[in-house]
Formats: sequence, structure tokens, C-alpha cells
Amino acid sequence: MNNIPKDLLEDLKNQAVDWAYGNGLTMIKKPTEEEIKNQQVIVSHLPFSLLPSQFDQSLYQQSISLAQDFNLLVHYLSKDFNYIQNTLKDVQDDFTQSLLNIHRIIEKEGIKQNISLGIFRSDYMVHNHDSNVLPKIYQVELNTISSSFGSLSSKVFELHKYLIERNQLKQYGYDINNHPNNDSCIEIASSLSKAHQLYIDNNNLLSDHNNDANKNIVVLMIVQDGERNLFDQKLLEFTLWNNHKVLLIRRTLNDIYQRATIDENLNHCLKIDNYEISVTYFRAGYTPNDYHSQKDWDARLLIERSYSIKCPTISYHLVGAKKIQQAICKQGVLEKYLENESIQRLRQCFTGLYSLSKEDIDKETVAKAIANPNLYVMKPQREGGGNNIYNQQVKESLETMNQDQLSSYILMDKIVSVPFNASFVRERQLIQTEALYELGVFGLLITDKDSIIQNDQGGILLRTKTSNSDEGGVAAGFAVIDSIIFK
Repeated sequence: MNNIPKDLLEDLKNQAVDWAYGNGLTMIKKPTEEEIKNQQVIVSHLPFSLLPSQFDQSLYQQSISLAQDFNLLVHYLSKDFNYIQNTLKDVQDDFTQSLLNIHRIIEKEGIKQNISLGIFRSDYMVHNHDSNVLPKIYQVELNTISSSFGSLSSKVFELHKYLIERNQLKQYGYDINNHPNNDSCIEIASSLSKAHQLYIDNNNLLSDHNNDANKNIVVLMIVQDGERNLFDQKLLEFTLWNNHKVLLIRRTLNDIYQRATIDENLNHCLKIDNYEISVTYFRAGYTPNDYHSQKDWDARLLIERSYSIKCPTISYHLVGAKKIQQAICKQGVLEKYLENESIQRLRQCFTGLYSLSKEDIDKETVAKAIANPNLYVMKPQREGGGNNIYNQQVKESLETMNQDQLSSYILMDKIVSVPFNASFVRERQLIQTEALYELGVFGLLITDKDSIIQNDQGGILLRTKTSNSDEGGVAAGFAVIDSIIFK
């Protein structure tokens, strides 16, 4: 697949950039000081792979088949208040402790809304360091809040399909029949719509809502100020309206603090700016940087206390902590929540995860990591790109951090992949590079107490990065969005 002539590659790049701008495959560039001063907003095409990357079909099928198992695991874990609190009690960072505090308050006061929506994403890498051993997929992490790029990953699939068909690239090994469909934007919008309708149906049973009142019931997206990944969110908003006629509004946590109220006379409904909120969908609130003061934490608590359907609930959010990802690998934990067949499937994708907490620190593995830091990664609890610790810094961190600092991290075996040749398009430039990829599989879950209303996989996100980059975030500047073509 690397025998495409240079002049055709350049032509493909130009076609792709034009298509990207014409179809919303875009993001807001990080502004310069001058642009901030002049209140300028500069839009660029999203960094993307020029053509799909080869991926083993059996590993792809294995990855997407795990979505339903992980969805159920998150749900059943979220119901175990004591397990969440006990597992995370030694995590000393203020962010996690503030989340745990909200978790305790809601448990004490009682949950107002029994319906939950989960839009999760489980990320995997292919481990194929030894040519004598068959490649495996290992889970990198499970994201339970603000799982992004569902819309733009669909767009990259459409872009690649367009380029392959228009330029007859089958002769170069790009067979459209080996290019798996990716409707993640449509699937995520559909789940938001289902949750919205469940809210309306339940509300009409509990109160005297009429059709006119229902017109002012909307989905609320919690967003960051100055969001650069705006168009990934906007495409979802447009799809929700075009396909389901459901309105989505965008507000920050500060907006919630300033203007949102709970109507205690109407089932604890959440209201803001004359709208009643059916679903609160968090695309912010996953990082300490989103909580500028206690006011933002008060806004988060207000949402949790309301009758709106949360995506995610505070308990779903906490289940995504890296410490819980590490703890569930211990023998006997999964057995409390899942059937044996699901357990066997999940254990196949677990790599080595080790505790750094005071109570159960794995001293033997810590010693190995100090001796061979290139074989391990240190991962903090919080989400967002650029927070992991790699290579020599692993050794330095393990030797210099105090126990409270260490407790906010887990240690993980580094997943080793074989690089491949790829062509990236960034800032209109074609970049030839050695690359690695990370496959994210979206999971969609709607529950009502113990009743499972929806449990599906919802498309994929393939992020491809240069082989010398440890991090894999697109918005953070480490990777490009890609799609799959089967080998």
C-alpha cells in the first residue's frame, strides 16, 4: 500500500484538504497572543491520516465485541458505592476527592433520576513486539466521561471512502469492501435521543406536562470556555436535530452556577434560560482545569441533584478512574459483577496494571520499573492528553515522589507496537512518518435502575501518532484521526 506515486499523493492531499474544509472536518487553532488581543478565531482542518491504516480484522472484531461487556461492568461497578469509595480513598489529589465528596452527598440524599446514559470509549493498542507471538490487543484505558471525536472520526471515514472511490485506489490495495463503516456520530446522537425521549415519557407520567411544555425540554451539553474541538460537538448537535428533532444547548459550569435552578415542585427538574433539561451530557468536567472555583463544583453538584438524566452520572465518572481500572484486574473483583464468559473476554485484553497506593503498593514491580523505566508507564487519575509519565521520568518519579503523590498514579506495562509507514496531513502539509495507532471503541448504555434499555457498541475512533510520540491525543496535538482498512 506504499506504492502510490508521489504526484498522486500530492493530489490526494489537496483533494482531502478541500473535502475537510467543505465537510466540517475542522477545529479551532490555538490562538496566538495577537489573535487573542484582536478576538480572532482561526479555523483549520483537523489533522488526519491521508488514507486508512491497515488493521487486523480479527483484532478489530475482538475490540468491538468487548463494548457490551465493558458497558455492563461500568454499570454494575457504579452501583457499588462502598467499592468506589474504598478503592479511591487513598487517591490524594483534590480533584478526585471532590468527585468522591459529591458521590457521598448523592448517596446520602438519594438519586433523583434512576435513568442513566453512558457514552464510553475503551481504547486499545496492538501488542506485537515479538514476531514469534501472535499480536494481541490490550486496553489502554476506559473513558467514561467526555468521550470525544465520535463525530469527526465518522467524517474521516467518509473522507477516506471518498478518496478511495474517486481515485480508484483499489489498484493500490485500498479495497472499499475492506473499509469498515463508522457511524459513531449517528449512533451517539441516537442514544442521546433515546434518553431524551425516556425523560419526556417518564415526566409525562409523573406530572401534568403537555406537548407545549415538552417543546422546551432540551439536551444540555456542558462545555469548556474556548473549546477548540467545537466542530466535533457541533456535528453531533446538528445530527441530533436533523435525525431526531431534539434541540441541544451548550452551557459552561459557570453558566449552570449563575442561572440554573432545580424546580422542587416539578420532580426536581433542572432548568436554565427557560429550558428544562432532559439529558445533561458532559463534554467538560473531566479535568481539574474545568473547576476554577467552588462555584463550578457547586454547579456539578446541582446537576447531580437534579432529575435530568446524567451522561455520565458521578458514579460512572468515578468508575473511569485509573485506580479502578487497575483494581478490577485483581482476581475475584470481576467475578462479583459479571458472568464467567464476559470475564474471560475482558481478561484477555488486560495488560499488567500495578498499584502505587500506600495500602497495596507493588514494591517488586516498582523496583523493576526503576531498573527498566522504558517498559512501564505511570498514569494519573485525571483524563485529558499529556498527563502520563514515560521512560526515564518513570524512574525519577518513582524515586522522588512521596507516598501521597504516588497514590494518585498507577503503574502499567508499556504496550509495544511495531511502527508502520503512514502519511499525515497537518496544516495542509503532507508528512511521511513511521506511526503507531490506538483504537477506541464507543460503548452506548442506557439503564433504568437494574433494567438495561440499550447496550451497544457505537462506532470507533482510530488515532494514529508518530512512533516517537508517547501520547495519543488529537486535541492535545499528539496524533491524527484515521480509519481502518483490513489487512
